[in-house]
Amino acid sequence: MNRLLIETAASDYTFARSGSQWIGKCLICNGNLSFDEPTGVGANLEHIVPRSRGGTNDPSNLGVTHPSCNAEKGRNWDSRRGRQRHTVEEYQALLDRLLQRREERRRFPE
Repeated sequence: MNRLLIETAASDYTFARSGSQWIGKCLICNGNLSFDEPTGVGANLEHIVPRSRGGTNDPSNLGVTHPSCNAEKGRNWDSRRGRQRHTVEEYQALLDRLLQRREERRRFPE
């Protein structure tokens, strides 16, 4: 999973490597975020469309997030209980916003 976290950060133009740290922006809250490359401590790998709902490890479905933002999305949106609190349209709108943000941040190889 750490390999995917690093690859995802490297493909997001908000992230830059500084020594053994990656510094960038959380996909969910857009706040400053840094994580340790060897351990991944400080960040989570977010599956925008959760694996439980058919999401994959495709780079367009992955983002780097604060652990707390990742947990909040999982608890309040992705879980069965969370989905009961929101309409299908609200949930899809959230996923669409995150997928769009991920696409806008994509770093293309030169």
